[in-house]
Parts: sequence; structure tokens; C-alpha cells
Amino acid sequence: MAAHRILFVDHAPALGGAQVGLLLCCELIERAQFVPHLATQPGALAESARALGVTVHELPLVQLRGTLAGAAALRRGTAAVMRIVRAHDIALVYSNTVRASAYAALAARLTRRPLIWHVHDILRPGLYVRAMSALAAATIAVSQAAARVLPNRQRVRVIPQGVRQGEQIDEHEHRQAAIRLRAAWGVPPQAPLVGQVARLQPWKGQRDVIAAAADLLRNVPAAHFVLVGGDIFDDAAAYERELHTLIAQSGLRAQVHLVAHQADVAAVFAAIDVLVHASFEEPFGRVLIEAGAAGVPVVAYGGGGVREILAHEHTALIVPPGDRAGLAAALHRVLGDRALATRLGTAARSEVAARFDVRRLTRDVEDVLRRALPRARH
Repeated sequence: MAAHRILFVDHAPALGGAQVGLLLCCELIERAQFVPHLATQPGALAESARALGVTVHELPLVQLRGTLAGAAALRRGTAAVMRIVRAHDIALVYSNTVRASAYAALAARLTRRPLIWHVHDILRPGLYVRAMSALAAATIAVSQAAARVLPNRQRVRVIPQGVRQGEQIDEHEHRQAAIRLRAAWGVPPQAPLVGQVARLQPWKGQRDVIAAAADLLRNVPAAHFVLVGGDIFDDAAAYERELHTLIAQSGLRAQVHLVAHQADVAAVFAAIDVLVHASFEEPFGRVLIEAGAAGVPVVAYGGGGVREILAHEHTALIVPPGDRAGLAAALHRVLGDRALATRLGTAARSEVAARFDVRRLTRDVEDVLRRALPRARH
């Protein structure tokens, strides 16, 4: 039997968690059964997919909401996706982001191909959710927290993201990369270092991390904080300026470092002593399983899907969302107790290995694809 061509549609030019998961799926999907194509905008996602041998179709999948030209842009974008579907005999359309879903859903409907809707967000009930649930042959949710709001739950499959297992790491290069990063950030080699890895968005909780830093530094004055992420989607310039101002006004410029996105996240984990995760209503939190795979202890707010990944006092220390003092106290515990830090990191590594193997989870995605394919061309 010939392999089925799958068209993944994702608007993002940069690599957030949803895009990293998509790339892993494209890389590991069984090519004898499924041939991945990707419709996306020019940028890092397109370049990374090409490097994996994926056929990439670059399209201007522009923002639709709040624009006067939204209807015309939707028509153009949908027509472009439809041309790809027909020219390449695409068997199934797979929407990976909210903005992409409008283009993908209409193109799938008009070409009579089944649609897979991958939900990476905690959405609010409304017309969009009802429409996508009705149009999709199947829905994949990244967590129970993301699935909870969705209707047609019998057609929703919860499949978390995954990480690679058992890869060999060059420990010497790992250490050298960590040393280079600390030097670039202005962090002394032996200073306790707390790291946050998250793109700049208010719901990711950078303000809370800065407040916790001010609290912690009163007790651990040698500590440093590094907030890694940056404005990767070019939609947070004002927020970035606000954070720089907040750091300066708090007198923390010397010890709280706001830095750009780092392509080598493994080097970031090698450089830090503990990961802080302060997101509100986090749908999943890919960085949590990446930190777990690296054996890095985690302190996190427990909102959204976080508790589906982490267990308090076993694989992390968890505090209620918004509890800045609790966040600082938990960080103080981990930095001051090497045995606790080691225990949390070791347990997290074992949990990630058992539950978040990306190859096994890709097989689950393939199962969803196979079940949806009989709907093609009806």
C-alpha cells in the first residue's frame, strides 16, 4: 500500500513547544505509511522541517482576528492550502496551531479530506471550539487540562508531548557549553543559578519570577536568575520593555538576566541549578519534560496541565499559581538542600523515561491518523 501524504499546517515562523513537538513527529513518523508535508510561513520552523526531509510549502498564513483584511486573507490562504492538497494528493490535513486551524479546517472541508485538530492550548468555550470540534474527524489534546473544555470527547485523544530517550551526551562538551553560557550571561561559575525557560508572554509568569527573585536574594544573596526565552513570535515587545523596567526598578540588574531564546536548551539545563516554571494555566509545559530528562530539579506553579506531569515532593516542588512567596521559599529549599535537588531530578528523569518517550507517543499519533483516514474523500 502506498504511503499516505499528510499535510501539517502551522503558522508559526519560530519554534515554540508545539512546533518542537511537530518536528519530532515529522522526523519519527513511519515514512512507509505516512509522508509528511508542511504548510507554514518562512522561518525557523520551515528551515528545520526541510532539514528533516519534509516537503515544505511556504505560505503567508497571516493573523486573521482583528484585521480589516481578514476575510480576504482567509480566502487567499485557504485557496493556497487547497492547491497543495490537490497538487500533492494529500490524504489528510493536520492543524497544529490556532491560527492555522482556520485555513486548515476550510481547506480540508472544501477538498473533502479528513481534518485532525491538535489542541495545544487551554481554550475558552465558544464558537471557535464548537466549530473545530464539529469539523475535525479527530482531535488530539496535549493534556487533560486542554481536553476538558472540548465537546465530542469521544473523538478526543489525549497525547502528551515527548522527548527522546537514551541519547548519548558528550559530558565534556555539555560542561563547556554551560560555562560559555554563564560567562555570556554574566553569571559567576559557582553562583547558584535559577533558570526560567519560556517565551515572553504575561501568562508565562516572568513578573512572578522577578518578584520571587527579589524575595530569594534577601536570603541567598549570591544567587542569580536567568529568564530565557525572548520575543520569538514578535508579539511581546512592550512586555519585554516592561520586564526590563521592572528588573531595574527592583534593583536586580546585576543578578536577574533577561536573555534571548537559546537553540541549545540542553546547554541551558547544564548551566542552571533549578528550573522555575511560573506559568498560569499551562496547557502542558514541554520544558518540564525536557528538564526532567536532563535531571534538573523543578519548582513550578501547579496550574493547568502541570500536575499531569509533576508530583509535589516527588518529581518537583509545586506551589499554587500566583503564590510568589511560596515560589521563592521552594526555590530556597532546593538551592539549600543538595540531597533534595538530586532526589527530585533523579525521580523526574525516571518519570519522563517511563511516560514521555517520543517514539511511543508518535505511534499513538499514527494510530489517530490511521483511524481518521477512512473518512477521506467521502
